[in-house]
Amino acid sequence: MHWSRKATVRWLLQPALALALLASGCRGAGPPAGVAVRTSGCPRCGGVARVGALPKGDLAECSGVVASAVHADALYLHNDSGDAPRFFAIGLDGAPRGEFGVTGATAVDWEDVARGPCGAGGGSCLFFGDIGDNDRERDGYALYEVREPDALGGAPRALSAEAISLAYPDGSHNAETLLVHPVTGAFTVVTKVKKKKESARIYELSTRPAAGRPATLAGAGSIKAPVGKPQFTGGDVHPDGAGVLLRTYSHVFFYPMAPDQTVAQALAGPPCEMPAADEDQGEAIAWVPGGWDYVTIGEGDEAPIHRVSCQAP
Repeated sequence: MHWSRKATVRWLLQPALALALLASGCRGAGPPAGVAVRTSGCPRCGGVARVGALPKGDLAECSGVVASAVHADALYLHNDSGDAPRFFAIGLDGAPRGEFGVTGATAVDWEDVARGPCGAGGGSCLFFGDIGDNDRERDGYALYEVREPDALGGAPRALSAEAISLAYPDGSHNAETLLVHPVTGAFTVVTKVKKKKESARIYELSTRPAAGRPATLAGAGSIKAPVGKPQFTGGDVHPDGAGVLLRTYSHVFFYPMAPDQTVAQALAGPPCEMPAADEDQGEAIAWVPGGWDYVTIGEGDEAPIHRVSCQAP
């Protein structure tokens, strides 16, 4: 299969309207009737820029990405199902910066990674979501909490994980989006739908279970993509808690979040439509710390890394 290397922003409107949407941080054609898209209070963004590519080798199916809070200009990534429990560190340009095996974990179908406060001892932790279930037949799911490595580079090494067993209150679900609140540490999962008319479900876990105890997620509403492909494939909460990015195969959306809101409450409001790259099997998205820029990555050998530069709303 030929993997496209071009990044395009899907601006298909008349020039005057396109400029107005750019000023508001939104893009693209209008939403279907009855589906709201925010037109004010949106980040002000430029276009999509290719800033690098994944290193050749073991990252052919990038499924999740998140930026480091400890190491400047570093991203953590992992593959989709079929890989071992491991993750990689790269620079914002794609330069390799480390490989890490995860002990105490299995990798049935890792679909997303998020960063947030560690459950014990303080510091910054990574949370790998083993939440994929294309056939919707799994009895349980898991999050793996791994403290951010204190150093990057060098030979591959192992880091230990604390497992958090998860179950839904209403059966099995397929999901590719894991979100962690940067202050409270609450977990949010957004399911992946099969059909365009379906609404994705939102589930939250506000309190961590005791060590070794399974946790049942609580239903927290539903959500639909306002335009484009219906499947949510990844997301990230802004490091300052000011909003949430969700992506689909075709679009990127920003949901503003107030300081007193949960992630699910933020996702209940209308989003801003943001610039998005044309990526093959696009599933990974992450904020770049220190501002309002974000990166997206699709699947494929040496897949391009795209960055969008934005200013605060």
